[in-house]
Amino acid sequence: MKGVGGKVGFVATAFGCTHKCSFCSVPNLTGGKYLTHSIDSILRDMNLLSDIPLIRFVDANTFGNTETAVNLGKKIIESGINKQIVADVRSDTVVKNPDLFKLWKQAGLASAVIGFEEISDDRLDQYNKKNQVEINIKAMEILKKIGIRIIGDFIVSPDYTYEDFEQLNNFVNSHDIDLPLPSILTPLPGTPIYEQLKHKITIHDLDYYTFTNAVLPTKIEEKAFYQTYSDLLSTFIAHVKHD
Repeated sequence: MKGVGGKVGFVATAFGCTHKCSFCSVPNLTGGKYLTHSIDSILRDMNLLSDIPLIRFVDANTFGNTETAVNLGKKIIESGINKQIVADVRSDTVVKNPDLFKLWKQAGLASAVIGFEEISDDRLDQYNKKNQVEINIKAMEILKKIGIRIIGDFIVSPDYTYEDFEQLNNFVNSHDIDLPLPSILTPLPGTPIYEQLKHKITIHDLDYYTFTNAVLPTKIEEKAFYQTYSDLLSTFIAHVKHD
């Protein structure tokens, strides 16, 4: 986000999520409901940040209700608010609603944060992602054609082998992702994946649950796992686009 002066404002437009990925704690925070703020309150909050050029919507899924998203995008344009916006979206929402993101490009959407998570359908199924790699790739193509940058979240599982690391690296390098962000799979208490894996957890001190620590046993030797993860981070940093 070169040129925005280092100032970022934060606005909430929604709470909860429409899906229940097994690693995510967000659905439980709202009892499985997806809730949206009123458009008037969102516009009010954006206008309060008059001297802030970049606004990060802090929702887990800003576009969970596409009808509301259309109305909000139109109102932002009509209001004359001129901001760069960063927001989270599912890739299948992009593929199903490309015109919505053409509208949001006009409204100021500069970057879309997408939880790609994995590069195989089998692992996506394990995370109850209800999505496919093919759809992730199609969403990238749509957003790039519109002119929206892509921030891609990926999950590195502690059971990764050297081959898994290499395949993830190759996937990122072969696709147009402006900022790839790999985190280590962390089974948060209260999530389905925690219930599945709690008998394997080796670290229970929540201070270590930073998404950069393996609290589960690693498949390759632990020191080698962290070194390979560090190398992946370095490669991804070099991949970052600054336009």
